[in-house]
Amino acid sequence: MLVAEMWASRLLGQIWVTGWADDAAGDTHDPNDVMENQVETFIHYLAGQSSAVALTILRALALVGEDWMRDLATVAARGLAGRGVPEPAWAAHSGTTELIDALSTTDMFGDVEVITLVFRRAAIDHVVVVFVDHASLAGIFKIMVGEMAASNLTTLVTTFGPAGSLSDPISLTAAQARARLDDALDRMLDHGPPEADYLPDAADRDGVAQHGVDDRGSEDDEDDDPAGTWALLRARLDLLPDDALAGTGASDADMIVIGGSDINGSDLDLVDDRADRVEAGRVVTRFLATDRAKALPDRDVARIWARMAADWALDLGRAAQHYGPLSLGYFLITEVSQHITIGDDDLALLPAVIRAWAHFTADARGLGAIAHQQWDEQLADVLGQFASAYKEPGAVEHRATCADVIAFRLYETETSSEALFDRLYASAPALMRGQLDAARLALDPPPPPPAVAAAGTVYRVKVLLRGSKPPIWRRLEISSMSTLTDLHTVIQAAFDWNGDHLWVFTTDYGQFGYSSDLGDQDPDSVTLAQIATEGTTFRYLFDFGDNLDHNVIVERTLLAAAGTAYPRCVGGRQPDPVLYYFDDEDERRTDAVFDKELINARLARLQT
Repeated sequence: MLVAEMWASRLLGQIWVTGWADDAAGDTHDPNDVMENQVETFIHYLAGQSSAVALTILRALALVGEDWMRDLATVAARGLAGRGVPEPAWAAHSGTTELIDALSTTDMFGDVEVITLVFRRAAIDHVVVVFVDHASLAGIFKIMVGEMAASNLTTLVTTFGPAGSLSDPISLTAAQARARLDDALDRMLDHGPPEADYLPDAADRDGVAQHGVDDRGSEDDEDDDPAGTWALLRARLDLLPDDALAGTGASDADMIVIGGSDINGSDLDLVDDRADRVEAGRVVTRFLATDRAKALPDRDVARIWARMAADWALDLGRAAQHYGPLSLGYFLITEVSQHITIGDDDLALLPAVIRAWAHFTADARGLGAIAHQQWDEQLADVLGQFASAYKEPGAVEHRATCADVIAFRLYETETSSEALFDRLYASAPALMRGQLDAARLALDPPPPPPAVAAAGTVYRVKVLLRGSKPPIWRRLEISSMSTLTDLHTVIQAAFDWNGDHLWVFTTDYGQFGYSSDLGDQDPDSVTLAQIATEGTTFRYLFDFGDNLDHNVIVERTLLAAAGTAYPRCVGGRQPDPVLYYFDDEDERRTDAVFDKELINARLARLQT
């Protein structure tokens, strides 16, 4: 049966990869929507057949993938079986699948975590080993599946571990394992097939054989590719309790700590930008006070680098000093080489600064002498890869054309003007704050006039609740001529909230809401087309007490389809979030799932 599950998982993986390949080629459709449409079409096609092959495929598809895929395949399979189509022999031996053990270990820097799950079905154990990439946004870079003896689990985890010293394996509850892996899997699906060339090969097939794993259905290393195994992992996770609060149930002694933030999720993601700026400044001051930093020839270069690195880590919800060789390499290659212009003199000074920063992070996190040794062994490769990436023609062209590029020497000036204003505001007498509010408003440029081409166009926007773990988001399509008040109403319906609190949009053209005391501009006076274009990200804050903060990303500009009513929901993840845990009227079912049809029923009341 595991062979059938692996086959079906690889099939869904091929469909998923195809959708992302089309996206890279310029297709304007969302890759995950493409996958969902193709899977649904394929299952409906099989349902119309009357062959044993069709029923075998449907029974296999009913075991893996998203819950709606499994449900659709199950219904179609029952239809064929009801017409007398013979069942595959393996389907009679399915049995109940249950989790019997779960372990987690990380490399010393917390860049990579290995979570190993052992399941039992019909007295046979099989293992799912998931390699979680905490160094980037990729989520997962390897999944291994095979039969094994549960008694070999601890040895297996240690063998599979990433390069460098490993933490001792800790046991996870079923809810903790799901909480950690749900987030990582959602990130992988949202960002597309992982490109993990900067990651070491963290597991070898020889190690699998030595410790009793029979990698059923595997013929080559492609079976480790998460593109071919995500669907099986998704089905296994759905067997586990979905209790986000249980993800923090381990004792402090058992919690794997990554730079001050536990992997299960922490309040770092919910800390406001002002607190992050204060924390970044504190870490920069500590770095500059070290002997290594004092020995550097240019203190300004050291300070600017430290601020950039601290800001990036905090933006990812980690501690400002949370770095290892993998996360540093990812930051340098994918962020700095693409978005920071650095003069030749500063570029020559940067390697020494980065070395000092790397050793500072090891000391700041109390990682000991082995961490310094690891840095010494790996920094040369990291810096060499960065030097090559920075000079690569594609990176040079990107820095010359991208609107988000910042000059290295201007980084602090361009990113901290708001912080300076906030500090001035906080220290000003009450009588002056009205004048400062007026000054802030005057500095915001007026919205541009609506573009003529905006009429008849629709924006596809992704609204992500910041700090939610696993991520809670909705993909919506709304007229580009909708006002920001309209967008607020749509977001409220999409998340099933009641609109009983203050709210504000923060855009490149200022803040728009109904808090005139805070200097908000009239949200009825501007349309989406005035404040955003394709690729724009702005913020939506609802409830100034609980601070329900959202990113609103304009993903696509589309022509309104004839006969289609807007707004509408076309995708999302996770059920409607609970607004008030103490409110009996706002309780959600514990088995609730993302329900696009229910959301569209609420949005139908707003359609024009």
